Amino acid sequence: MKNKSILIALLVFPFSIAIMSCGNNSSTPKTNPQIQSIKSDEQETIDGTYSFKDNSAELKITISGSSWSSKTMMITGFGSDYDNQNAQYDNGVIKGNDLYESSGMVKVGYVNGNSLTTSVGGQSVTLRKN
Repeated sequence: MKNKSILIALLVFPFSIAIMSCGNNSSTPKTNPQIQSIKSDEQETIDGTYSFKDNSAELKITISGSSWSSKTMMITGFGSDYDNQNAQYDNGVIKGNDLYESSGMVKVGYVNGNSLTTSVGGQSVTLRKN
């Protein structure tokens, strides 16, 4: 008889725990709507100007809404007036965090946090948000 009561206790005990755990637990943390509001407001926009400069090139890309525009200036050593006159300008569209050329078919870069990665002359370049 003692073995039967132990067996019944072993069979019933797990079910009683399962039933108790299915109940409404008031110690479950509730999400504070004020905290949710702050988190959604903290999401940064990718809009802004991103810059890169070294001894051979200067690149600025400005993102605004669903479009971007850029100025690429090669540093030649012939002076800033000459370099500015030979600067190249491009523009395109934004899809999510990705930059595409103006037709929207070819991806030319992407934004990750405060960095924008693209290529200039076949070289990968990372621009920083100003």
